[in-house]
Amino acid sequence: MKIEPGSSTAFPFNVQYRVGRIANYIGAGDWLDYGCADGGYTDALLKSGAATASGVDVAADRIEAAQRAHPDISFSVATDGRLAFPDASFDGVFMNEVLEHVADEDRTLEELHRVLRPRGHLIVISPNRGFPFEGHGVHVGSWSSNAPTPIIPWLPKFLTNRWVTARNYWPKELRQKINSADFIIVESGFVMPVFEGYPWVPTAVAERFRRHISVIDQLPGVRRFGVSSLIVAQRPSVP
Repeated sequence: MKIEPGSSTAFPFNVQYRVGRIANYIGAGDWLDYGCADGGYTDALLKSGAATASGVDVAADRIEAAQRAHPDISFSVATDGRLAFPDASFDGVFMNEVLEHVADEDRTLEELHRVLRPRGHLIVISPNRGFPFEGHGVHVGSWSSNAPTPIIPWLPKFLTNRWVTARNYWPKELRQKINSADFIIVESGFVMPVFEGYPWVPTAVAERFRRHISVIDQLPGVRRFGVSSLIVAQRPSVP
């Protein structure tokens, strides 16, 4: 597997939908958008009630673009995944479609644990292996595709790891990984695809799906095929 940075998912409806799913946890605290890309979600955290929001990304060109687009927000480059913030700097960390791209998952979660305040929330949204398409691109020998590729997430990892550029997780696997980093799982669920930026999906179909997405989110069985898992975790209180 060659880990590569993913593209931004900050399309208008997707931002509204994903941040809306965690709105109850934002409050008037200090938030970090880890892997902020162009800053679309960082801005949405502020608009959803956060007192402050900061964005970090490993790609300097993305940070420059985010700063141009949102000059009133603080953005910085996270070198080697390390953060230039003191311990217990934030009430919440938003990590949207990022954990699957980092070089070292355990080290990253350890660093996020460090910068969170006691009882601070960690929001992780990462690819769900129950969703039957690989969305980060597939490379098999001389053949490659950047379009969503069916069945790949359902195949064994020992086979597909050499074909993909990002990880994906079974929901239980993701919960266990976060829990093992000394976080308490508060909520787990799924987010659905919203079909923005996909020209092969008929516009009328995509729009109708988005109109009913709050209902689809609650359908037993169907929601387990969501494009990503959503985990809300909390750093424990100081003993």
